[in-house]
Amino acid sequence: MTMADDDDDFLFQDEDDEDDSDEGSELVPGLAPWQVLIVDDDPEVHAMTRLVMRKFAFQGRGLAFISAYSAAEALTVMRGDHDIAMILLDVVMESDDAGLKLVPQIRDELGNRAVRIILRTGQPGQAPEDDVIAGYDVNDYKAKTELTARKLVTATITALRAYHHIRTLERSCQGMERVAGLGLCQMALSGSSAAAGAALDQMAEVLEQPADGLFCVIYGTDRLSARILAGRGRYQDTAGHPLATVADTGPLATALRAPGELRHEFTDDAMTLVWPLAAQSSGQQAGAVAMLHLHLVRPLDEIARRLALLMMMRIADALVTAWALEQVRDPT
Repeated sequence: MTMADDDDDFLFQDEDDEDDSDEGSELVPGLAPWQVLIVDDDPEVHAMTRLVMRKFAFQGRGLAFISAYSAAEALTVMRGDHDIAMILLDVVMESDDAGLKLVPQIRDELGNRAVRIILRTGQPGQAPEDDVIAGYDVNDYKAKTELTARKLVTATITALRAYHHIRTLERSCQGMERVAGLGLCQMALSGSSAAAGAALDQMAEVLEQPADGLFCVIYGTDRLSARILAGRGRYQDTAGHPLATVADTGPLATALRAPGELRHEFTDDAMTLVWPLAAQSSGQQAGAVAMLHLHLVRPLDEIARRLALLMMMRIADALVTAWALEQVRDPT
């Protein structure tokens, strides 16, 4: 290591002695922490980073640190399954430019464009900021002599906010691709009951939730008399039974007993989606409404809710097609 020991004496000193936690942010129990990788050959830097950021919270989530003491070790970590949001990366480690060489390995070799990389160096003259920012895909550059606790907090908030936006966009694109790739024609050809079961399975898969719910079609105002077309999880053996046998308590009962028209309901642990069916063209009773109820192990964010609604619309179309095919096969 060629970096002088004195360089780290300034690391994380806080000129105003301010609190090192995110302003106005509190940890929310149950939310997974942000994963942060510290890459530095000085154990004291790891210890000080953890100490300074121990109270940090952003969007209700704290930090979970992973330590690597060389660029090679960091690359091994990045090849794993860790959802790492940010890397605090030293420049000088096993070689004078080990940290810089790691950047294209992460971006190009691993194809990871989402993780935010903050370079920290004790020798800014050896790796000038303008050259580094222009030549390497990094998101921030800090000399250790200027990196106070407050500046580290600010840089971390900026990095995590950007990472969150990138991951949200990625999830939206991936979700749209999965919805577009659903086997809706196959669902329709398999019949209405099988289509209902497939709808539950595929909805759970797209939302990355357990398949634990039911699907039914409701006619008229007597909602509890509607019969379940398919069930999964706790409703596994309920197909053919009326809703009244399972909808006595909980969010499903709330949705069914609400006055007026059925509407979408989202809670932290369940969702109920409804969609009107073009029943007149399928030989079914007019005014039919498809309803899908799914229990959740974690709340859905706005993107997941929009994907669920888009998928429900397509499922309803597949169900109407299944009804029409059944009419053709058995017109009686």
